[in-house]
Amino acid sequence: MSFNQFRLRSDILKGLKDVKIESPSPLQKKIFKAVQEKKDLVINTTIEDKPEVGYLISLLNEISQSERRQGTRAIILAGNKERAKHLDEWIWAIGYHSSIESACFTEDGNEKEQKTALSAGPVVIVATPARLAHLLEENRLIFREVQQLIVDQAEMISDWQQIEVISKRVIGKCQRIFTAAKDSKELRDAEKQILQDPELVTLAKKPASDAELPEKNVPEKTEEKIPEVPKNLTQYYINVPPRSKITTLLAHLDNTKTDSVVIFAASTKTADRLYKILRKNNKRAVSLHEKLDEKTFTERFERFTSGNVQHLLAGDLSAAKLPLKEATQVINYDVPEDVNEYKLRADLVGDGKATRITSLVSKQDRSDINTICDSLGYAPEELPLPTKVKEKISPNNDKPKKSTAKRGKRSGGRSNSRSKSTKQKRGKGHKNKQTLKELPRPTFDQLEGGRTGKKKKKGFLGFIKNLFE
Repeated sequence: MSFNQFRLRSDILKGLKDVKIESPSPLQKKIFKAVQEKKDLVINTTIEDKPEVGYLISLLNEISQSERRQGTRAIILAGNKERAKHLDEWIWAIGYHSSIESACFTEDGNEKEQKTALSAGPVVIVATPARLAHLLEENRLIFREVQQLIVDQAEMISDWQQIEVISKRVIGKCQRIFTAAKDSKELRDAEKQILQDPELVTLAKKPASDAELPEKNVPEKTEEKIPEVPKNLTQYYINVPPRSKITTLLAHLDNTKTDSVVIFAASTKTADRLYKILRKNNKRAVSLHEKLDEKTFTERFERFTSGNVQHLLAGDLSAAKLPLKEATQVINYDVPEDVNEYKLRADLVGDGKATRITSLVSKQDRSDINTICDSLGYAPEELPLPTKVKEKISPNNDKPKKSTAKRGKRSGGRSNSRSKSTKQKRGKGHKNKQTLKELPRPTFDQLEGGRTGKKKKKGFLGFIKNLFE
């Protein structure tokens, strides 16, 4: 996966290229998504993992979109002066093309010059805690626009009182983030004092030792090995046009009414949003995620398994953590990044003709689904876009009927014939899975009534098609 899926500005992408960072690691991507939630975080990481790629890129991208370059937006407190200087240079390199500057404050700097630089309101401050706490007390400064306060390598902080001095001078809503390689009583006390209901971000499934940060207690599905996807499992995917994912999900649920549906989303925020939308559309649902306490998790899960509700929304939650025997349908609202997670989700699907696993593939999901197809050795069958979605995005809805009829006369006959032929060749369900390393390019029969050869498409439909190619 590349940074293009983060929807970063070209200036930031150029900066990443300058420092030779071509794509985010799984941990960096997880940090990036967690930061988007705007909640306080504790990130289990080492400096070798380069967590700054995850916790700073989003903010630098946001700053690059604004013409204003005054007023401190982020404060990064490093465990030592070497780390502070490294982060300062890194921010300068990433923000170079966007004219984003940072200022570094360490004990070996000229105090008079540092006071002047601090008063000027640098966009990003990188400092050692002792020096910045001293400068703030001397100048009696407060910060009203700081969006992120980050303590990097928190396990190396010896005097947390200095961190508290700085934190109290940040007024207003601010996301506070700790990164740490190890846990300790001092760190836990600092979390209680400075952070509000922090979320743990880690790639580790289990702590390797008592020294590591533990994961939250969530019921896990026991497994000895990753299951293989059954060859007779019905697997589908739907190519989703831009800004149509929720509409596609609702229409698909209406078209495939099954007893139990598990819907996987990439974040708790997305799951909560989908829960509200499903409830608004009179669909019974519960949402699960790792932030829930064990009692609430169990109560909601039992409502689904007992049949009290039909839809279970899993936000940033692996299928391995759902103690579920089987569901009638699994929907990947967000395609998983890892093929093993896809296999675990497929393992939740029960037997029977009505069972299936369906992936909603937007432009942002294509890289992940292609990786999965490459590993499986075939691509799932493409389902046409639901009629309700076609009607909503069609540019012809408001045009006179006469004009629409003429367009159908020119291309409708040949298109409908080829569309019918295409359906006959596909067959049903899994019988015609394609032995491809990646998904075929979208046919968009659902938008135009069938293919019309290689003639280049113009206008709105051509624009949509080009997005997927």
